[in-house]
Amino acid sequence: MSNIHLRCPKCHGSQYRVSHFDVTETNPYGAKCIFCKTVMVTNERYNLATMHPVPFVRNITASHIA
Repeated sequence: MSNIHLRCPKCHGSQYRVSHFDVTETNPYGAKCIFCKTVMVTNERYNLATMHPVPFVRNITASHIA
Protein backbone atom coordinates (compact mmCIF):
# COMPACT_ATOMS: atom_id res chain seq x y z
CA MET A 1 0.00 0.00 0.00
CA SER A 2 3.03 2.27 -0.32
CA ASN A 3 2.01 3.97 -3.61
CA ILE A 4 -1.73 4.10 -2.98
CA HIS A 5 -3.10 7.49 -1.96
CA LEU A 6 -6.39 7.50 -0.08
CA ARG A 7 -8.80 10.42 0.24
CA CYS A 8 -12.04 10.93 2.15
CA PRO A 9 -14.96 11.54 -0.25
CA LYS A 10 -16.93 13.41 2.44
CA CYS A 11 -14.49 15.86 4.09
CA HIS A 12 -11.61 15.51 1.58
CA GLY A 13 -9.13 14.64 4.32
CA SER A 14 -6.15 12.40 3.73
CA GLN A 15 -5.52 11.21 7.29
CA TYR A 16 -6.90 7.82 8.19
CA ARG A 17 -6.58 4.87 10.51
CA VAL A 18 -6.40 1.26 9.42
CA SER A 19 -8.06 -1.61 11.24
CA HIS A 20 -8.42 -5.24 10.22
CA PHE A 21 -11.92 -5.10 11.76
CA ASP A 22 -12.96 -2.56 9.09
CA VAL A 23 -11.83 -4.63 6.09
CA THR A 24 -14.81 -5.36 3.83
CA GLU A 25 -15.40 -5.87 0.13
CA THR A 26 -16.02 -2.13 -0.31
CA ASN A 27 -13.15 -1.17 2.05
CA PRO A 28 -10.31 -3.57 1.16
CA TYR A 29 -7.67 -1.55 3.04
CA GLY A 30 -9.72 -1.16 6.24
CA ALA A 31 -9.06 2.61 6.16
CA LYS A 32 -11.41 5.15 7.74
CA CYS A 33 -11.08 8.94 7.93
CA ILE A 34 -9.94 10.09 11.38
CA PHE A 35 -12.19 13.17 11.18
CA CYS A 36 -15.58 11.94 10.00
CA LYS A 37 -15.13 8.11 10.10
CA THR A 38 -16.06 7.74 6.42
CA VAL A 39 -14.51 4.90 4.41
CA MET A 40 -11.51 6.19 2.46
CA VAL A 41 -11.33 5.78 -1.32
CA THR A 42 -8.37 5.62 -3.66
CA ASN A 43 -7.53 8.59 -5.85
CA GLU A 44 -8.78 6.71 -8.93
CA ARG A 45 -12.29 6.71 -7.42
CA TYR A 46 -11.96 10.24 -6.01
CA ASN A 47 -12.87 12.72 -8.71
CA LEU A 48 -14.53 16.10 -9.06
CA ALA A 49 -17.97 14.48 -9.19
CA THR A 50 -17.64 13.35 -5.56
CA MET A 51 -16.40 16.69 -4.27
CA HIS A 52 -18.74 19.06 -2.50
CA PRO A 53 -18.76 22.62 -3.84
CA VAL A 54 -16.67 25.08 -1.88
CA PRO A 55 -18.51 28.32 -1.14
CA PHE A 56 -17.01 31.49 -2.57
CA VAL A 57 -15.53 33.67 0.17
CA ARG A 58 -14.40 37.15 -0.81
CA ASN A 59 -11.15 38.36 0.64
CA ILE A 60 -12.04 41.52 2.60
CA THR A 61 -9.16 43.85 3.27
CA ALA A 62 -8.91 47.22 4.95
CA SER A 63 -9.39 48.94 1.56
CA HIS A 64 -12.90 47.42 1.30
CA ILE A 65 -14.06 48.88 4.62
CA ALA A 66 -15.59 52.35 4.31
